[in-house]
Formats: sequence, C-alpha cells, structure tokens
Amino acid sequence: MRTPLQKAVETGNLELVNVLLNAGADVNAPAARARGGTALQLAAICGFLEIADILVEAGANINASPGEVDGRTALEGAAEHGRIDMLHFLLQKGAEIDKDQRKHYQRAIKYALSCGHNAAANVWYTHSGHPPFR
Repeated sequence: MRTPLQKAVETGNLELVNVLLNAGADVNAPAARARGGTALQLAAICGFLEIADILVEAGANINASPGEVDGRTALEGAAEHGRIDMLHFLLQKGAEIDKDQRKHYQRAIKYALSCGHNAAANVWYTHSGHPPFR
C-alpha cells in the first residue's frame, strides 16, 4: 500500500508533495512489497524531476532498496523508462553504480536496453567508464 506522499508523487502533484513534506511525511517510507516504490523511486519512474529534487533536498535515500516483487531502484526505474535527465540528476546527486549496487547497475542497463533506450544505457558509460552491456 502506498503512503499519501508516494501517491502524491506518482500523480505528479507537486503542491501536495510540498504540503505533505511540510507536515512531516516520511520521505524514506519503504516501498510496498509488491510493485512498490519509495517516493523518489516513483518520481524517477514517472520522470518528475522537480519532485525528485525536492525529495532529495528533503533527505530521500537515492540508493534505497526496491520493493521485493517487481520493484526498481530510482536508477533502474529511470533507465527502464528512458529518463535521461533523471539519470543524470540521480548520478550527480550521488546514486551508486558500483560496490553493493552492482546488481542494480546491471539490471538498470538491462531494462534500458530491453526497452530500446540505448541513450539511457550510454549515460552509464559517461558516469562509470564501463561500457553498457549489449
């Protein structure tokens, strides 16, 4: 089940996102087990860059774990949906593509390429020095 903040993010309701954050909403509330996402993961998937910026400024965890069933990290969701501006934003804000996040890095590339978003996959090369998987 999504939190009110997650629902507001998913619908792109910037005004409600601000109201909820000002009222103390948990910016890092975990993703629902099935097909869930944190507020930032949902913003990344939907391509709401302004909302993503507000969430990061409010302390959102860029590297939060995805929901257990069909979940995506913020990077995976942005890559799968070809959100190049979001990928750049997340990487500039400190999203990890190495170390413990390596499996998510590989999944993000796979999602981007399988959805025909080659430009999104190539963003990884720019930031990591690793060529995208083909």
